[in-house]
Amino acid sequence: MEEFRKKIQKNNRTYRLFIVISILSIIGIIAFRIIYGRTKEGSGPQSGITGFFAAMIAVSLMHIKRNKKALNDEKLLKELYIRNTDERSNQIFKEAGKTSFIITIGGLAVATILSGYFSYVVSCTLSACMGFTMLVYLGVTLYYRKKM
Repeated sequence: MEEFRKKIQKNNRTYRLFIVISILSIIGIIAFRIIYGRTKEGSGPQSGITGFFAAMIAVSLMHIKRNKKALNDEKLLKELYIRNTDERSNQIFKEAGKTSFIITIGGLAVATILSGYFSYVVSCTLSACMGFTMLVYLGVTLYYRKKM
């Protein structure tokens, strides 16, 4: 149980790092807007990125709060340990991940083919997304084959 406690503490440090990086990124985006102004072309992506970093802060804070409660209460820590090490739940997540990957690749393939009739640029973009997804999958697969 002590190893799990250390893992939770390490996770809290990681979440704090995410918060710091997100805050610095938001400050950077705001500084960029102040220096260069808000252009018609740049306002959408800047707002989306700011929202992404704000969501990272919110999610990290929720996880830190949950982990702090668990670290202060043995019963909650034991429940969290059981939830994280439950083989049935882990297997469900693995199967859901496999199915989600197959559906995503299939959806991207169909969207790439269909968008080819309307826009070459969109078709190439979707094709690049599908290729990148496949490269990530192959990289992760090779990593775990070496590891296990």
